[in-house]
Amino acid sequence: MASKKSVTVNGKTMSMAPTEADLADLEKLLRSLQEDVDKARDDGRIFMMQEYVRLVALVSPEINRIQARFKREILAESRKEQADMKATARLALIQQKEAEEEAAAKLVRDRHAASQKANA
Repeated sequence: MASKKSVTVNGKTMSMAPTEADLADLEKLLRSLQEDVDKARDDGRIFMMQEYVRLVALVSPEINRIQARFKREILAESRKEQADMKATARLALIQQKEAEEEAAAKLVRDRHAASQKANA
């Protein structure tokens, strides 16, 4: 996937959408922070444990937000594909119906022409 980049729009800097690689990096960071919390607890380092917990509390909701975004994007893509398939099927049905109507009209014209020849 593409890397995360910044774009300037109307003088404002906006970051691009997160990628799966970004999510993986955040998850790796969270695991590392949780290990640091455990290590600080084991070492009795209250201040550092407190700071690591604060960072875990910062990173964890961001991971949840990105995961939810990816799920919404997947759902939206599935809905779009379904709508496209439905439109294609509808078009095919309309074309089939038009072809059947044209064939029926041709049959009527052919019978009428044959009838005209027989009467002549």
